[in-house]
Amino acid sequence: MRSSTRSPPRSRLSLLLLGLLLLGAPSSAWAEEPAAVSPEVEEQARARFAEGNLAYDVGDFGKALKSFSEAYRLKPLPGFLFNMAQCHRQLGQFSRAAFFYRRYLSLMPDTASAPVVRELVQEMEARAREQEARRLERERAEQDKQVQHARAEAANAEAEAAARRRAELEAEQRALEVRTAQSLTGPGPRGQAQGGAKWTRKWWVWAGAGAAAALVTTGVILATSGPDARPTSLGSVGRPR
Repeated sequence: MRSSTRSPPRSRLSLLLLGLLLLGAPSSAWAEEPAAVSPEVEEQARARFAEGNLAYDVGDFGKALKSFSEAYRLKPLPGFLFNMAQCHRQLGQFSRAAFFYRRYLSLMPDTASAPVVRELVQEMEARAREQEARRLERERAEQDKQVQHARAEAANAEAEAAARRRAELEAEQRALEVRTAQSLTGPGPRGQAQGGAKWTRKWWVWAGAGAAAALVTTGVILATSGPDARPTSLGSVGRPR
């Protein structure tokens, strides 16, 4: 096991390597010049490099990444690729950091910093796998949460539908009971009153008819018993008066 007094941690090495590249930019970085560019373009690249360096020093890694990327487009030096990898690492974009470290090594395989950069590649790949595993775990947890939420909503909807159906059945049952009770008790008060009046009128009619019949009978009796009444039988043969 290597002692920390002999070799600093990989994070310290990565920062140290960035510092070496930046501090030696006008000499070492420009010594990697792949092709000649116009003085104006080279000045622009130096300006973007200086902006990226300053942004990195103050912890604005997003701005530093943008400046180094613009500098690389103006003048594609391998050192800019390393600086871009450093920015991605600081931003937690480990897969992108590993990509740019590998690109740097592909262009500078014999550089003295190659062993350290290879360690950084391995570290970034491992951290990228861990990051992806955590992302998948969060997605699964979110999916489970959504499924549980959907199930709860479905259960609530089903319970509400069942409650509405029970209320409708109870209302129908009460209406049926009311109709049944009305059919058993006959017509309502108005119908009863009308029926009573009808039968009352019939009673007076029959009573009147009975009275008329009695008067007729009485008249017959009186007519047969008056002065001019004649015997209703031949009687017996008696002596002459």
